[in-house]
Amino acid sequence: MKRRKKPFIILAVILVVVLLVAGYIKFFNGRLIYFTTGMKSGELIKTAGQKITYTCEADILMSDVKKEYEEMFGSNIWREKIGDADFESYIKDQIKSKLMRVKAMNVKAKERGVVLGREEKDSVGKAVDAFYNELTESQISSTGITKDKLNTMFTEFAIAQKLYDDLTSSMDIEVSADEARVIDIQYIVSDSEEDINKAYNLVNSGSSFFAVAKEYNADGEYEYELKRGEMDAAFEKAAFNLSTGEMSSIVESAGRYYIIRCTSDNDKAKTEVNKSAILEKRKLEQFNTDFEKYEAGIYMEFNNSEWKKISIQDAYMLGSSFEDTFNAYFGK
Repeated sequence: MKRRKKPFIILAVILVVVLLVAGYIKFFNGRLIYFTTGMKSGELIKTAGQKITYTCEADILMSDVKKEYEEMFGSNIWREKIGDADFESYIKDQIKSKLMRVKAMNVKAKERGVVLGREEKDSVGKAVDAFYNELTESQISSTGITKDKLNTMFTEFAIAQKLYDDLTSSMDIEVSADEARVIDIQYIVSDSEEDINKAYNLVNSGSSFFAVAKEYNADGEYEYELKRGEMDAAFEKAAFNLSTGEMSSIVESAGRYYIIRCTSDNDKAKTEVNKSAILEKRKLEQFNTDFEKYEAGIYMEFNNSEWKKISIQDAYMLGSSFEDTFNAYFGK
């Protein structure tokens, strides 16, 4: 995968965080439903006619995010702020929403008669064994994880995914080739209008774009793979209007000055991948809009007292990753 280049580094870091959260939430990011108290210790969520979600399931998901975020940002990430909330509270809310969305989707699946087939049930069993066998005795005893609880968790997540695929398969959503187009560019960038004018004159006088970029770009980097929506309107308009081999005039964007050269005005392979990604994103958005209306009418109990006892910072680093294991057996 091509590494994103400076001066886009700040944008890239922001995108990493957004994509991590978005990828983690997937189609489980519904709003919360109804809450009551009076549930037993270790019980987290109940719906009428549905199996219980246990606190160990939240522990498992917290282990996943703890490893993922701390490997990238370090253990102090949980003290960072997202608006008025600390990062840990923000991610805990996402996990809560995820668990409750899966439960609601299982209610909907039961109504629609969506169940797992024999092969899918076999995959659940294999996923349970694969996950459980990587746990230590200490982790098992401390978290209360059992094969029965894991079987319920993997089954409900698999049913939720099957329901999602069922509901989105008939959606009539189109993505044009132009809006999905991915282009390859080179750029020269400066904070100084005087310097960018000098660079522009050098290129027009016959100096190679590569040599001028290396001289003027602070970090020496000069290549970028661009999709729509990644930069501001002025930059994108200039870049996407270029044909292969063409160079822009000086473009002012977000307080900086650029000269853009297009090396490919349509990377077809990357465009097809991006088109699929945009299509899936729009299906997800449509699904969430539709499902929230259904979800709002479901009665669900959530054990707030048990939830307050759980902390991502204090979560076990389990030997297994639920997300990786689930994707290994149910990923597309």
